Amino acid sequence: MDSKAPQTVSDDLRATLETEARKDGPRVQRIEIEGQVFWIKRVEQLELRYRLQKGDPRKAFERERLAYQEMNAANAPVPRLVAEGGDFLVLPDCGRDLRHLLNHETDAARRDQMLLDASVMLAGFHKLGFAHGRPSPKDMCLVDGQMLLLDFERYKHANNTPVGQARDLVVFAFNVAAHSPKMRDKLPAAMEAYRGAADPAIWPLAQRWCRWLRWTEWVTKPLQKRPEGRALEFKAIPVVMDLFLSEDKPLV
Repeated sequence: MDSKAPQTVSDDLRATLETEARKDGPRVQRIEIEGQVFWIKRVEQLELRYRLQKGDPRKAFERERLAYQEMNAANAPVPRLVAEGGDFLVLPDCGRDLRHLLNHETDAARRDQMLLDASVMLAGFHKLGFAHGRPSPKDMCLVDGQMLLLDFERYKHANNTPVGQARDLVVFAFNVAAHSPKMRDKLPAAMEAYRGAADPAIWPLAQRWCRWLRWTEWVTKPLQKRPEGRALEFKAIPVVMDLFLSEDKPLV
C-alpha cells in the first residue's frame, strides 16, 4: 500500500468502488479514484490442490470480513471498511507497512518509536478482547500518526482469549526479530511498553508458551549458524526465547 486515503468516503464514491469490486479482477487490486487509493480484496480462486494446501479461501475471506465488521464496531485500531459485498472488501490505502518502515527508516529514534507505538497498539487491541492470529510488522501500518493492524484471514473467535493474545505477542516479537534484525536489541523496550499497556495476565502466558516451545531453540542450533540471509527465522528463535525467558536462566 503506497499512499493514504481517508477512512470515510461519499456515497457516490462508495457506489463506484462497489461497482468496480464486483467486476472480475485479481484477488488483491489497487484502484485509484478521484485521487484516492483503495484496495479491493476478492475471494481467492484456487485449484483443488491449492485448496487442500491452503484451506477454503471462502472461509478465509469470511473470517476477514467478520473481523473488520466486529473491530470497526469496537473502534479497534484497524482500517475502516469502505465497502463490502458477498465476495469483496474495499479498504483504504494505508501506506507502507511497518516492516518496510523499520528496515528503511534512517532515523533510529523514529524507528524505535514506531516499534514502541506498535507494541502499545497491540496491547490496546488485545484489551478490546481481540486476537489477530499471526501479527507481524508487515500487517501493521502508520496512518496519520496512528498504528493500525491489517490482514485478518486467520481471525477466529476461539483465539480471542488471553492465551490467544499471548501467542499474538510471541509471534509479533518473533516476526520483528526475524525480519527486522536491526531492531532485535529494541525488543526488550518494546515488550516493556506492551506490558505497561496490556492486561498483566498476558505476559506469564506468553512465557509459558515459550517454555513449551523451548525445544525449537535446541533442535535448530545448527541452522542458526548459517549466514544471516539464509537463516533469519532460525536466528530469531534464541532472541525470542531470551526475551521471554531470561528470568528462567540461572545466575552465574
